[in-house]
Amino acid sequence: MALVVTLAIVAILVAAALQLGKFTGESVMATLKEKDHFQAQQFAVAGIELARLILSEDAAKNGIDSIQEAWADSDILLQAVGEMGLDKSNLAIKITDELSKIQVNALLKKFPGNEFNIEQAGIWERFLHVWFSSDKSNDNMVDQDDPVSIINCVKDWLDSLDDDAVSGLSGAESDYYLGLEPSYVCANAPFNHVDELLSVKGISKDLLKRDDMEDFDEDEPELELKDIFTVYGLEQENLEDGGYRYGGKININTAGVDILKALLPTGMEELAMDLADFRIQQGEEGDIFVNSLDKGWYKKVIDLSKKEQKNFESVISYSSNIFKVECTGKENNATIKLTAWLQREKHRESGKWMCRVIQMER
Repeated sequence: MALVVTLAIVAILVAAALQLGKFTGESVMATLKEKDHFQAQQFAVAGIELARLILSEDAAKNGIDSIQEAWADSDILLQAVGEMGLDKSNLAIKITDELSKIQVNALLKKFPGNEFNIEQAGIWERFLHVWFSSDKSNDNMVDQDDPVSIINCVKDWLDSLDDDAVSGLSGAESDYYLGLEPSYVCANAPFNHVDELLSVKGISKDLLKRDDMEDFDEDEPELELKDIFTVYGLEQENLEDGGYRYGGKININTAGVDILKALLPTGMEELAMDLADFRIQQGEEGDIFVNSLDKGWYKKVIDLSKKEQKNFESVISYSSNIFKVECTGKENNATIKLTAWLQREKHRESGKWMCRVIQMER
């Protein structure tokens, strides 16, 4: 009987020890996993700080921002990570010019208000016409007026002080959205995030989806709304009447081909690729860019009439003050991605350039 009792006690103690060991092991693994996530996040934060430094130093060199510069070169950014003392596998940084995109809030001349910005409406219309016509299988194209319908709906989402009047025959105000399920009201204010476009009549996640890839590179990722549109571009100085507006000018030194097509006069869309190729042309050894991208460089590539040139100049710029930084930190199996939007500005007292974070997402 004593032996049986002893064996029973030993069995209980062994079972308890195994359970304790399992619990302790799980606790240790959880702690290690939490530590890896924390370290990955710190790597990503360090990447944002590095981007702030690089962009600030770049502004002190010249007044031009282009894809030829260090901040836009993935190899140089990778090298900078190594110079920080980090393993290059721990951190990946990508910096893009946010003002290389169409500024959705610039579709109105000012806020609060309801007046179309005709130049910006033209950019929207050319972009949508070219995009839809380039994809013959695109079901989004209902009829020839479809781009105008989308533009009117975006304008109605932005405008105010008009007693909820509908733009044209195809716009949409709160009466339309209240009839949906679930229902909601029209913002009548600027967009705060690109995804808010999905709330607008006529715009869906499939707006930029290509169904027919026969004429396109299959390895090229599909465009999303955030690749074409931005909610940034607010001018720093308020208007005399207390209102505010978005500049709307797009940096042709960094804009993608699809955006360049929308900036060019109708019928000259094919020249967008010539502009893009000119920007990246390098010498025989492939170590330097041979073309400077200072003011007016496009004249060396395309021939515009005086009127076309005036219209083109009114919607373009050669520099930026807002950049998007995507930093991916890795530690063992943990991966953390942080996305920050930086606004670059000159300090009023010191006169030095600096970057501040205006928004961050994980």
